[in-house]
Amino acid sequence: MTVKGFFKSNVFKCLVTLLCVLLVSGVFLTIMNGLLAVSDQERLDRAINKIYGRSVAYTEVTVENYNDNANIEAAYRIKDDGNYLIKSTGFGGFDNGSVTCWVVVNVSGGAVKGIDKVVIDSNKGQSYIANINDNFLSGFYGEYKGDFSANEGFIKTGATRSATAICNAVNGAVDYVNGKWLGNVTVDIYADFELTEYIETKKTSHEIDEGGNIVYNIVTKGHTMPSGFTVKVTVSAEGIITAYSIVNNGSSPASYADKMKPDILDGTLFVGKDFAGIQAIINEGITYPGDDKGTTISTGATQSNYLCVYAAAFATKNYQNCLDLEGGDAEGGDE
Repeated sequence: MTVKGFFKSNVFKCLVTLLCVLLVSGVFLTIMNGLLAVSDQERLDRAINKIYGRSVAYTEVTVENYNDNANIEAAYRIKDDGNYLIKSTGFGGFDNGSVTCWVVVNVSGGAVKGIDKVVIDSNKGQSYIANINDNFLSGFYGEYKGDFSANEGFIKTGATRSATAICNAVNGAVDYVNGKWLGNVTVDIYADFELTEYIETKKTSHEIDEGGNIVYNIVTKGHTMPSGFTVKVTVSAEGIITAYSIVNNGSSPASYADKMKPDILDGTLFVGKDFAGIQAIINEGITYPGDDKGTTISTGATQSNYLCVYAAAFATKNYQNCLDLEGGDAEGGDE
């Protein structure tokens, strides 16, 4: 076919038609993209309006973290009611995952009065997040009485670790508002103590009884599968454990409590031991041994056992520090 013949052929006409269609389509799509494009600001407005159920005016405010178990992603002061809307990521979920939530913190009279709304934004690695329903989320609402815990009665969900991450997200949002905007910063009297990696220091407290014994109420962090434990430990002025009891068992699922070492479950393993005795329970000191080390706490609920051992180690390692605080305030979590 000659060049002249090609330009007269149906093939050439089809090519020209196709190019024209592509050109017109491209121009049309460009125009429509400009008309229909949603800016980041518009997306944010829609998200906030959906959370509040209506259009509200707000101002973005600077973020800081006041809680090691959460990260504040964004924060806004709602002009309509003076409350704060916080986007907070809570850690401690299943397999070290996290859950990000929008939290409306109700503020009145210079104090946090309650939680008005909790909306799940996203999660990382939480396969049971679908078990978190409106009944669970409504457990946050109402008058604020203190930190939320995944072991409290309102959270029977079948997704304890996801619930833990959500509780941490809400607690992180409240701590941010208290610390950044209300000036109600919680003093952590255990900040300089030893062995605090798995201890919720701001939720832990102790007192000195009439006999000079240190009576701890220790709240641990979670450890992969189990959520936090609450244990009551009494340590003598010589650093010896005289009483140990589990107040709240964080085993998750709850059936793992039955697999715990019996003398850890009833506390008798710890009674009569000082720090060296507690340390000797685990072959490698107080470092978590893993399930394959053949230690005395590997029973099928090794992580739960470990948290209980760690609480005993914290109590005996720091008994002198507690005695040194006797002249001051021995209650953790006070302002």
